[in-house]
Amino acid sequence: MTHALIIEDNMIVGHAIEQQLAQAGFRSFDHAWTENQAIGHAERHMPDLVVIGDGIEEGSAMAAARAIGRRGAVPVLLATTDPFRTSDHLPPDLAIHGPCRIDEIERTIEALAVGTDRESLALS
Repeated sequence: MTHALIIEDNMIVGHAIEQQLAQAGFRSFDHAWTENQAIGHAERHMPDLVVIGDGIEEGSAMAAARAIGRRGAVPVLLATTDPFRTSDHLPPDLAIHGPCRIDEIERTIEALAVGTDRESLALS
């Protein structure tokens, strides 16, 4: 079973991300609206993929991804509704795939040949 952690404070956007991930084969999901909530979810159930959306209520989604990554190798995907969001704004110390539009998540994961374990989720 593949498990994804979605870090996004907009419920509609979070649900759209979840739908795309479900179509790509993910079967369980946690949703986080804050940095602390994301870290807490990962402590209880380590995700196979972290997806960062457009916004977070409190804290930093990037900081949450860093903290989660210190516990184990977990790929991070940046999914956005903003087509002008570019990788120029991404921190150089965090390996992130994307940004991609939300409607491209399934195709992006398929292009990465995502399987059902963390090793097959490794992004290059």
